[in-house]
Amino acid sequence: MAVTLTVREVCAATSGRLVCGSGDALFTSVAIDSRAVAPGALFVPLPGSRTDGHAHLGDAVLQGASGFFFVAHTVPQLPEGAAGIAVSDPLIALQQLAAWYRGQLHATVIGVAGSNGKTTTKELLAQVCAHQRQTAATQGNLNNHIGTPLTLLRTDREVACLVLELGTSGAGELTTLCHIARPQIGIITSIAEEHTETLKDLAGVIAAETELIAALPPEGVAVVNGDHDALLDAVQRQARCRVVTFGERATNLYRIVQIQVTRTGTSFCVDTPTGRREIHLKLLGSHFALAATAALAVAAECGLDLDVACTTLHNAQGAARRMAVVDLPERQLTILDDCYNANPASMQQAILTAQQVRARDERVMFVLGDMLELGEVSPLRHQELGKALVHLTPLPDVLVLVGEEARLIATEVGQAGLPVQWFAHANEAARFVQGAVASYDGPQLVLVKGSRGIHLEEVTRCLVER
Repeated sequence: MAVTLTVREVCAATSGRLVCGSGDALFTSVAIDSRAVAPGALFVPLPGSRTDGHAHLGDAVLQGASGFFFVAHTVPQLPEGAAGIAVSDPLIALQQLAAWYRGQLHATVIGVAGSNGKTTTKELLAQVCAHQRQTAATQGNLNNHIGTPLTLLRTDREVACLVLELGTSGAGELTTLCHIARPQIGIITSIAEEHTETLKDLAGVIAAETELIAALPPEGVAVVNGDHDALLDAVQRQARCRVVTFGERATNLYRIVQIQVTRTGTSFCVDTPTGRREIHLKLLGSHFALAATAALAVAAECGLDLDVACTTLHNAQGAARRMAVVDLPERQLTILDDCYNANPASMQQAILTAQQVRARDERVMFVLGDMLELGEVSPLRHQELGKALVHLTPLPDVLVLVGEEARLIATEVGQAGLPVQWFAHANEAARFVQGAVASYDGPQLVLVKGSRGIHLEEVTRCLVER
C-alpha cells in the first residue's frame, strides 16, 4: 500500500486549517522542493539561503501538488487548484506530521547514530534486512531534522524494517529526531572527536550521541560499540533497555576476531551467542567489520536468519565515497575515494587501510584535506596528523595537502624534511595530482580523504575523467 494522507489527517496532525481547495484531496508524497514535486504531493515551503519556499507555491501546484502548507501572513494570494493548509510553522508541521505518521507504521524502527560509520552501517543493515523482510531506509544523507521526517513520510505502511540514519552536530538534536521517529532499536557505531566546534570535546560528543539511547523504550535494545569505556559508561547510565555490545574486545557479546584487510576486501570472524560466523566483505578497511557486526547483531535482535545475513554481507555494497575503490587497470591506477567526510579517527583509519592494501611495486600518493568543524582543537589535531605521517612505514611517495587547516600538516611534514605539496583549493590540487599521475609510468595507488567542505571529489573526478 502506497503512502496516502488525507486533508483531515494532515490538519489533525499539525493543528492546521484548510483555507482553500478541497477537503477531499489526497496526498501521496511530501516534497520540500517545488522542482521535485510529483503529482499528488503535499508541498512544504521552507526558508532557504536564497529563497523562501512560499515564493514557489504556484510552481508546486503547476507541477501537480495536491496541496501545500503555508503561513497565512506571508502569502498575499494563494494559488488555485490545490488544498492550502495554514500552519504556524511549515517545518514544525512537517515534523508533527511525520511523528503522527510514525504511529501508523508497523515497522521495527532502527536508529543509527555515531561519529563514524553511520551511513555504511545503515546501508549494510538495510541490505541484510531487505533480503528477509520488506525494508526501507534513509536515502543518501537525509539524516537531520528535515531529512528524517521526509524519510518517515516516504515509508510504505507495510514496511517491516525501517533503518534510519540519525545525525547530530549539537546537543538536543538526536532527542528531537527520536521524538519524531521513536526507534525501538538504537545503534551507536563509534565515538570520536567530531563537530567539536559545537560539541566542544569528546564528552560532548558522547552526551549528544547517547541521546539516542536515552530515547529507547524499556522493551527496546541498544546495540553499542563496546570498545570505548566512556561510551559504555554513558550508555549504562542512560539505558532503560537491554544493551548489546559489539567490537574487538573479548567482553563484547558480538566479538570481532581475525580481521584481514586485502585488496579484495575485508575478512573476519564474529563470535555470536549462537556460534562463530565467518564474513567476507568486498569493502576495504577494518572499520567495515564494525559496521557489518553491528548489522549482524541487529539482524539477530530482529529474528533474522544469521546465515542468510552473512551471505548478504558478502555481496553488500557500501556507501558512495566511503573508501570506494575506483580501479582503472588500463592506466595501472587505483583510487581509494574516501572524501565524503573526515575527522581525526576516520583520517587515521583511511591512512591505515591504504597502508594495509598498498602493493610493494606501487607508487603511493596521499591527497588529504582539512578536517572541518573541530573548533578549538583543530590546530592541534592537524599538527598531530602531520607528526603521524612523518612516522609512517613505509612513507607515501607523494603527499598532497589541501585547505587552510591542512597547511599545519604540511608544516609538520616539511619540518621533518619530507617533500609535500600544499594547495588552498581542491581544483588546484586536482590539476597537480592529474599531472603527477599521468607523468608516472607504473602502478599507482591514490588515497583521497578530507571533509566534505574541501570538495576533494574534484580530485577523484579529474583522475577518472583525465
